[in-house]
Amino acid sequence: MEKDKNNFERRSDARFDIALPLKISGQDYDLITNTKNISCSGIYCQVSRYIPVMTKLALTMHIPLIIGRRKVEKKVDCACVVVRIMPEFVQESVNDYHLGLFFSQIQEKDKALISKYIQQAFFAGLN
Repeated sequence: MEKDKNNFERRSDARFDIALPLKISGQDYDLITNTKNISCSGIYCQVSRYIPVMTKLALTMHIPLIIGRRKVEKKVDCACVVVRIMPEFVQESVNDYHLGLFFSQIQEKDKALISKYIQQAFFAGLN
């Protein structure tokens, strides 16, 4: 990915726009939502509550894959941290917040599953 001084891209992994169900768990709450996009290093999603930047969360996804002509679902559990939220502050009139989550602890095999899913979804034209 080419980076120029006028349009600096900090992401090292390409993102793929697709809705994938996931569960986000904090200390005293669980949220069910969908990804807006996903990469091997994180996700972007929408949630119904404000979660401050740098909050550590648990994340569970079920990744649909085609393996040997069969549809299978692989469970991925990992830790993530909020790296971005929009709007940036709690607002009474806002019902939805957009989160950027970075996978802070993820097994290499799970990262490989996400990569395989992105490749399969891309070639299937799912975005």
